[in-house]
Amino acid sequence: MVEDVILFAAVGFAAQMIDGAIGMAYGLSATSVLLSLGVAPATASASVHAAEVVTTGASALAHWRLGNVRRELVRQGLMFETENDTEVAAAYLSSKMAAGMDLRQALQSSLKDLDGFFTFVVGTKSGFGVLRDPIACKPAVLAETDQFVAFGSEYRALADLPGIEAARVWEAEPSTVYFWEH
Repeated sequence: MVEDVILFAAVGFAAQMIDGAIGMAYGLSATSVLLSLGVAPATASASVHAAEVVTTGASALAHWRLGNVRRELVRQGLMFETENDTEVAAAYLSSKMAAGMDLRQALQSSLKDLDGFFTFVVGTKSGFGVLRDPIACKPAVLAETDQFVAFGSEYRALADLPGIEAARVWEAEPSTVYFWEH
């Protein structure tokens, strides 16, 4: 019995890490692993759905207790067309800049106001910024020369850029705002 609880908790943890990293697939990941370990389909399905009820409830409680960025932005008069967190992040940064912050300050501010896994790549007329969340689960590779700054989710995406062999190439650090102005 204890071994089963540990097994289900470990599978749930791994599935949640996948879900947090890519924003989806908790149910698919957990169910697939449980089935491959010989858990009966009905048991796998029931355990995944029970876990999702608990995690959704915990998430709702956290949003209620800690505040909800979307709700605050709606109070400020912003409208949303989707339930996508990317739209909320863009609106958040835009509202901070409309209130007088520059892009670097808005990105820095997001570290205390936003949670979850994210990598921001944001450009304005006068600058370009990159920020990874404190855990940095999502990849972010940067390349910089005197001629360009480039971003990719992996080095392979940058490998064919002209002059890449002379570029400074690095993986963006967690909770660090990178910013360039022109």
